[in-house]
Amino acid sequence: MNGAQVLVEMLIRYETQVIFGLPGDTTIALYDALYAESKRITHVMARDERSAAFMADVYARLTGKPGICEGPSGGGATYMLPGIVEAHGSSVPLIALTSDNPISYEAQGALTALDQPRLYEAVTKWTTLVKRADALPHLLRRAFRLATSGRPGAVHLGLPKDILSEETPDGISLRVEDACKLSPSHRTRPSPDAVNRAARKLAQAARPVIVAGGGAVASGACAELLALAQHLNAPVATTINGKGAIAETSRHALGVIGGNGARPYANQIVQDADLVLFVGSKVNYVDTDNWRAPSLAKPPTIVQIDVDPGEIGNNYPIAEGLCGDAKLALADLLDALKEICPTPLERGSWFDDSARAKEKWLAALDQADDPKQMTPHRIFRELRRALPEETIIVCDPGTPTPYLAAEFELSRAGRYTVVPRAHGGLGYAIPGVVGARLAQPNAPVVGLCGDGSFAISAGDLATITRVGGPTVLILFNNGSYGWIKALQKLHHGSRYFSVDFTESLNYQQIAEGFGLRVLPVNTPDEIAPTITRALSHGAPCFIELVTPGEDQVIPPVAAWQRTVVSKRRLNEVETR
Repeated sequence: MNGAQVLVEMLIRYETQVIFGLPGDTTIALYDALYAESKRITHVMARDERSAAFMADVYARLTGKPGICEGPSGGGATYMLPGIVEAHGSSVPLIALTSDNPISYEAQGALTALDQPRLYEAVTKWTTLVKRADALPHLLRRAFRLATSGRPGAVHLGLPKDILSEETPDGISLRVEDACKLSPSHRTRPSPDAVNRAARKLAQAARPVIVAGGGAVASGACAELLALAQHLNAPVATTINGKGAIAETSRHALGVIGGNGARPYANQIVQDADLVLFVGSKVNYVDTDNWRAPSLAKPPTIVQIDVDPGEIGNNYPIAEGLCGDAKLALADLLDALKEICPTPLERGSWFDDSARAKEKWLAALDQADDPKQMTPHRIFRELRRALPEETIIVCDPGTPTPYLAAEFELSRAGRYTVVPRAHGGLGYAIPGVVGARLAQPNAPVVGLCGDGSFAISAGDLATITRVGGPTVLILFNNGSYGWIKALQKLHHGSRYFSVDFTESLNYQQIAEGFGLRVLPVNTPDEIAPTITRALSHGAPCFIELVTPGEDQVIPPVAAWQRTVVSKRRLNEVETR
């Protein structure tokens, strides 16, 4: 077996079913090995290495298996970086494979020559250049182990062309580590003493709140989180990445908090809490509405669970830190709490008031704007009506994100929404729905795409068509980089510069040219039935919705809403 054959066989033994990538002249041996094993492993050809990485990212989030992407040397290795950065920043297990020039070409100024490990060092958990074909099994085991254990993340292997073609010794061991086929692997428990101390603090709190981040969903801790919330009789808020940690229709669920896509009452409840339990969250400025929820100036008692010790106490002073896997830590914390309080705790009006605040906000939600306008708010109302509860939604950053976070209630716990929150790179949803389709072959998949993102990733409309399935791509067309335009309006006197798309693009013709079925929508009342019709086709469909930009209809972004209120009050004072 040559190096490429060893690589493919190892991937198969790790139960890899899909690999996303693009061919290149330095990758020919790998493609020949994939060709020989095409009945055991599927290769999805993307149209851009960045897209291949985004596909692998979404695939990993929805399956727990490490996402595998590959690309050629030179430009391929550089184009892949945005997807690697997003996966690593979002703690997604991903293995990037890039081919390279032969080792014998080192320091000879060869075409596409690049120090790949140095390039990837800043954006991965681990990177290395494979220098011997017989070292591949050991290095792949390390790659899977590091990608899936501790805080999951991206790893990278550089594969010189001659190593892929090099023969390995007979009888080379192709052993794999079963524990590392899924993430998280090698789960760890927090200290029992720390758990007991934290349980006592929870029992003593009068107004506790739980805030669940992406780590709670990634660890599969949904059942443990709900059980703890029920025994503690405490409300549960989530970050955007933590959306789905609890069914949002649950009486214990507050919804998303923070600076982007938060429900205002949820932020207020976190501000009023006397104890906040953070679970698998980086607790950064977005998750906390710039340190307001909870207050950093006058923080409540903070208990923090995280698998990464470097995150515990990083942004808030903590009363207790539990370092370990969220699922195990929550189970241990519940057991300790039951030792102290065998029956669920009574909270008086705290929990009931929280639930009523949510009910009041939901009741007012559909009165927020003119129902005849094609606003994002109206669109998400129709999405709530039309989409089955098992739908997977992949969302671009920008226009759709805050509305998805705040207004689209998940009736199931689990990963049903995928949003790139680490770096917010445009062009995510189009390739992302490909990863989702391969991860969940039988589920409805919906991509929410901005027109800025569409232009970046339009080539992979072809990949959506080729992969097939009941996938619906919904384009929010507001003719601009709307997020930036809103900032220019709010903070720079409406001095709009280089944000409007002056060219006239026929997005429907473009989508149709790539093979998607185009279903026109002209009024808001047509949205829900059109989406239902699109899903019934069983093939990829495209829907364009022309919407006002963020500068015209301010989305649920806390700082922007505060700015609008402040300016309105100032105008009222000046007109008196």
